Amino acid sequence: MTNAIGTPQAFELRTRIHPQEREHDMLLRTFYSVPRAGKGLSDGGGPFGFDITTALQVDFLMRAYGCDGVVESGTHCGDTTEYLARMYPALPIRTCEIDTTYAAVAKYRLRDLPNAEVHIGDSALLVPELVRGLDRPLVFLDAHWRVEWPLRTELSAVERGVVVVDDFDIGHPRFGYDHYQGVLCGPELIRNTLKSVTRMHIGNPLADYPLPCLQVGRRSGTGYLLRDLSDAAVAGKTWFAPVLLRPRLVTPDWDVPAMNEVRR
Repeated sequence: MTNAIGTPQAFELRTRIHPQEREHDMLLRTFYSVPRAGKGLSDGGGPFGFDITTALQVDFLMRAYGCDGVVESGTHCGDTTEYLARMYPALPIRTCEIDTTYAAVAKYRLRDLPNAEVHIGDSALLVPELVRGLDRPLVFLDAHWRVEWPLRTELSAVERGVVVVDDFDIGHPRFGYDHYQGVLCGPELIRNTLKSVTRMHIGNPLADYPLPCLQVGRRSGTGYLLRDLSDAAVAGKTWFAPVLLRPRLVTPDWDVPAMNEVRR
């Protein structure tokens, strides 16, 4: 008797039914094969701070919105940049770093990935240039500060596309966030910077994710803005939680036990 499970027709059926599983398998292998060069960071380095749930969220947004390139501010040693370049080899990956030593490290490690470009300079000046020519970029903002914090300028530079803000205050005690001169990297900053934006989304830490997160140290929150794009795709995905910015600020209540906040 023929085993139907092993027939070519059955194999074709399985591959047709489970395309998302294949995508997740590729993401898993790519994510955990990237060297963690940024070991001096508080999270130990790795793509997206070694948090694969952020990679899953970003991948969903890349596919849902048909992003035609990635712009990253804050390359550091290139852990996230290498992951993005390997995960999306057909798309341009443009990153910028103000520290010349870090930029040199990143350029060297990315030398065999022709879709990745490393630019040296102030992200506040470079991000407006790097998004040019892209119709729907995914813009990952992770640049930190020297004299001034570039985030407000970076946010204002993106008129269309998916904006991802790293080290964002999502109101969950397990997830850290940045703060500069008394200003938190959180919803209030978005509300004050982008006056026309009424709603954004944050990564949902309580959602069910299909891949294991091996980051046992510092994890950081992530904020998402859809600039000149419908938010219908994220509204139907449990990986994202809405934050109402206007007429008043309304954030999720995670209902988790109190614990010490983890901050950079």
